[in-house]
Amino acid sequence: MGESKVPGRLTAFIASLVLIIVGFAMIVYGFTRKEAHIINWGLLNVGYIYFAMAAGGSILIWSIYIVLGYRGPKGELDNIVKLGLWFSIVSLAVAGIVILVKLTRPLDAALLILSSFNPASRIALDVPLITLFIVILAVQLILLIRAHSMSIGRVELALAVLGFIIAIALYSNLAQVHSTLISIPGWYGSLPLLAPYFIASAILLGTASQALFTIPYIWRSEEIKGFMTRYHGSIIALAILVVAFLTIWNIVTVVYRPDAWVTYSEIIMGAYAPIFWIFGILLGIGATLVLALYAVSSRSITALILASILTLIAVFVNIYIITIVHQTIIPEAISGLFIVREFNITLDEVLILIGAIIIWISLYVLGQILLPLLPGEKPRRLLIFK
Repeated sequence: MGESKVPGRLTAFIASLVLIIVGFAMIVYGFTRKEAHIINWGLLNVGYIYFAMAAGGSILIWSIYIVLGYRGPKGELDNIVKLGLWFSIVSLAVAGIVILVKLTRPLDAALLILSSFNPASRIALDVPLITLFIVILAVQLILLIRAHSMSIGRVELALAVLGFIIAIALYSNLAQVHSTLISIPGWYGSLPLLAPYFIASAILLGTASQALFTIPYIWRSEEIKGFMTRYHGSIIALAILVVAFLTIWNIVTVVYRPDAWVTYSEIIMGAYAPIFWIFGILLGIGATLVLALYAVSSRSITALILASILTLIAVFVNIYIITIVHQTIIPEAISGLFIVREFNITLDEVLILIGAIIIWISLYVLGQILLPLLPGEKPRRLLIFK
């Protein structure tokens, strides 16, 4: 039986490497074909926020395991916590790749930020936050892999608390990058609400995406599947309610801010209304909430999978709307008139994002092949590898 696993692992290893190379090739090709946009913060910014949210949202969930010590009724979280940490590391790494290729000269820009760091710059703050986040997650994962038991020591607890704080800071900062720009009234008009909205969306997306990535590896364990339907389903349902509340609150707030209402009216009852109401509200909140509650009450793993898929789609649409639509109508500084700009998705952006998704999935699978992340697996080579 052991002999049959080796060829299978080798095949999976080679396939993962090939797909990662393909993903990078698509990103490089897309980068060489990049076009200038009238709207500067486009689809790649959406992708960066999306991957970063998936990472941190997952860690906010796993902080319950380490900080609060909750392991599930029968210790089910012990079996999947390392997968969750690896998923977050991979997601953050992919987020970093996407935002780097967004820049015209990625390496020069990265060196400039590091050499002349401006702490007052919200964009510059993302670099140390993401870097520190990845380092903390990697150290946590190594400690858990090397641990002879799943008991949590002071070092692990301190790292988990620090990681939780950095996650909150990262998503608050991502929101502030938008909401502090006075030139975009649709963002600035949502100033008090974007930070909690981003944090709630990160928890929602992180829970759903982590569930989808974990389920294939625990499919044969009815006990863990039953736990995930309750645990992940409950968090998805609660996060959806918070997102729904903040969405309604935001709409009510901007009604009384005419400059912000210009773009929000396009989202709610204008050109973007079908996308907002179908994907953001009907599917993203209504259908997902029903499926999540059904998953919890009926222990249905199928319902959890469907709820998670809808969440991944809805959160992407919501980030797209928040990031791009509010840049399509902006006030002109001198005349006060509104300038209407059109955004078109280009092939280079699509190729880069598809390449990033391929790397996201393949790198996660590669980690499971090389690292002892599953129940009962132990490090045998170079301290942390199987």
